[in-house]
Amino acid sequence: MASQTILVVGATGHQGGAVIKALLALPNPNTPFHILALTRNPESPRAKALAAAHPGVVELIQGDNANPAPIFASKPKGSIAGVFVVTTVSGKVPEEKQAIPLIDAATVHGAKHIVFTSVDRGGDEASWTNPTEIEHFQAKHNIEIHLRDKAEKEGGKFTWTVLRPVAFLDNLSPGVFSSMFAAMWTAGLRPETKLQLISVKDIGIFAAMAFNEPARWAGRAVGLAGDELMLAELKEKFAKVTGKKLGQAWTIFGKAVLWGVKDVGTMFTWFERVGYGVDIKARRRELPELQDFEAWLRESAWMKQ
Repeated sequence: MASQTILVVGATGHQGGAVIKALLALPNPNTPFHILALTRNPESPRAKALAAAHPGVVELIQGDNANPAPIFASKPKGSIAGVFVVTTVSGKVPEEKQAIPLIDAATVHGAKHIVFTSVDRGGDEASWTNPTEIEHFQAKHNIEIHLRDKAEKEGGKFTWTVLRPVAFLDNLSPGVFSSMFAAMWTAGLRPETKLQLISVKDIGIFAAMAFNEPARWAGRAVGLAGDELMLAELKEKFAKVTGKKLGQAWTIFGKAVLWGVKDVGTMFTWFERVGYGVDIKARRRELPELQDFEAWLRESAWMKQ
């Protein structure tokens, strides 16, 4: 059976890595997958480990998604069937410049299905018309519009799927950021306000589903969340599963971040005023094993400490 080649942006990062794992774990894929793992540094330990773990299946490809021409020039036209696009809030290259040139180059090269991971902005329908006042949400909104409108203008030459995750459960992985995230949550939201959360693992699974069944996922933009909790509920569940207390930095540090980093402060204000709007029940009907916080915890590094 012929394989299907998928180019994965951010292959050594959290979301790209999750997509690769999910593609390789599909129990009965419609076609085998050959993965082009895009990385700026193929000599990095993470890149080498990724290729070594999957010889012949995962191929490292060096490149910069903001300058995609050399990436596609290295492969025969039409040989890359799908592209997974993820952007980062790096501060160096605007997110639109990370994604739009890549999308345009991919379609010229003959890619048939593009999956872009974005962010929910109040629900599946509301997200199309609600870029929000949060800069990195606005950037992802702009990329979505470009992708949708380009497909329409090109008359079905390619299809697309937009995945819109909410806050990452993985922000609560062991480490300094977990305690700071809890501090920002305390400082930025009322005790009764709930925040929707999703595991990066499940983002990868939804992306793999979209590549495995592109006709079913074509033209869909869906929010992704697996749980919705107040901070007190989250801490209670954390103690129940791990037997430990969730660490939290002093609230004053959380307030300092919300005040000092404009986009983060604006985001938490939006969480309080509007908030994510994913239909979790609908997503669980498509993925019954969708992880809630407790399920994520049981697989997390917290259980190894």
